[in-house]
Amino acid sequence: MSALTGANRKAFDDLSASSHSKPWQHALANQTAEALQQRKDWIGAQWIDAKANPQRRDVRLLDYACGNGAITKALGPYVKTIRGIDISEDMISKYNEAARSSGLSEEAAHAVVGDLCAQKATQDPQFKDQDWYEFDIAVIGLGFHHLEYPDVAMKRLAERLKAETGILVVVDFLPFDEKNNHDHGGNKGEFQEMKHTIKHNGFKPETLRDLYVEAGFEDFEIVALKQPAVMELKTGTVQRTLFVAKGRKSATWWQKFSGWVGGLQDVASGQFKIDKTDAQQWEPGFAKGGEVWNTSKQKDETWNAVPEEQNGPKKPWNMGFQ
Repeated sequence: MSALTGANRKAFDDLSASSHSKPWQHALANQTAEALQQRKDWIGAQWIDAKANPQRRDVRLLDYACGNGAITKALGPYVKTIRGIDISEDMISKYNEAARSSGLSEEAAHAVVGDLCAQKATQDPQFKDQDWYEFDIAVIGLGFHHLEYPDVAMKRLAERLKAETGILVVVDFLPFDEKNNHDHGGNKGEFQEMKHTIKHNGFKPETLRDLYVEAGFEDFEIVALKQPAVMELKTGTVQRTLFVAKGRKSATWWQKFSGWVGGLQDVASGQFKIDKTDAQQWEPGFAKGGEVWNTSKQKDETWNAVPEEQNGPKKPWNMGFQ
């Protein structure tokens, strides 16, 4: 374990008791949840369709750096199986307590202590099980700036996703002044400890694009939230700009070859009409038009509360502040 990983583990173990105990923490969790829920179709994962048959298929979510389950709470209604990973044992205890008190079985939602993103390739034996592969979507929510090697993290998480359809989502901050590094707990004395756990002072869109592409993702897009994230720290009120980034794992060589052969068969049978006037030139991994920052997808944010589930009553994720 690296020094940074050890520092993060200790810091978040210490914060587990006070996490999401303050109004600004609730607001930030709600803002993040609403940003994901409102962009569910844009994200493009193969979600459960409650209007069809929600039991038809197993839609699987990997909540990485899961903490006590804010991302799970946001996306839980749209998936069937959730697995969480965090380096903090105390946070994992909070997560699993929340899952059980929310009425979810261990099969439906369960988290473990672990680290997929260490630079050395030594793999924890528990993650060799097939249960930790073939996810439809993986999300890192407000934990990416704590990771020592984000390039390694992207590649390791890509390995856990389904080829061709698996989606990786990162929710984090745009670049911010390192002098104003944040205190997740907002408690006296914690700021000096937490600042040593922050490896990156936010991320530029171009940096994220390159990380996604190098890890084997396509269809990269990123959108900033117009409503700033507000954090009440010991040093005062801090505002940050949140972003949501996403990319789709590339198809395997065999999937691409099979698609090519299928296309030839369609052309040969006369079932596929080629329209040359509709041809577009753009690089996989980038938004169409070559733009990294797609401002057309931004819209005014309303985030006073997480939208109520419209698919019928469901017991809420119990993070201890409902």
